[in-house]
Amino acid sequence: MQGNVRMLLLDAQGIPLAERTSKNSVMRGGGELIARLFAGQGSPITHMAVGTSDAATPDDFSLAGLKNEAAGETPALAGPTDVELATKAFTITVNAEKRLVTVKIRGTLPNASAVGTIREAGLLSKGEGGTVLYNRVTFAPLTKGDDHELTLFWDVSFPYGDLQWF
Repeated sequence: MQGNVRMLLLDAQGIPLAERTSKNSVMRGGGELIARLFAGQGSPITHMAVGTSDAATPDDFSLAGLKNEAAGETPALAGPTDVELATKAFTITVNAEKRLVTVKIRGTLPNASAVGTIREAGLLSKGEGGTVLYNRVTFAPLTKGDDHELTLFWDVSFPYGDLQWF
């Protein structure tokens, strides 16, 4: 399994202000989430979120959530830091040549959400059992104003076939 994200920050007129790309790390909770889905338990990815931390992911990938805390003189993000992903936010494609099934996810944080300096993002599963952080990416800071829209384009690929090489 591999994933990456492209982030696009737009001003009120739809003009791009900044763009970032990053590879993602699946958290231990994300691995457990996939295993539970195989067993008919748990809930799917339902939300996208951002945070303020650029701290390294722990070696055991035990991170359970994104942070929204002040960092030095940079304040916490204002407004909601997550957004629900509608069913139409997900597209599944198959690349037979590369033997990959890819889930493409598009989520947008509207103007009033996550205003401030953003350094991390992730996909969440919110269900009856609580919230699970599936993955996390960190990137060079993006400063989002209350008249900016931030769209994240996630690609999560699952290989198939003889996985002896894996």
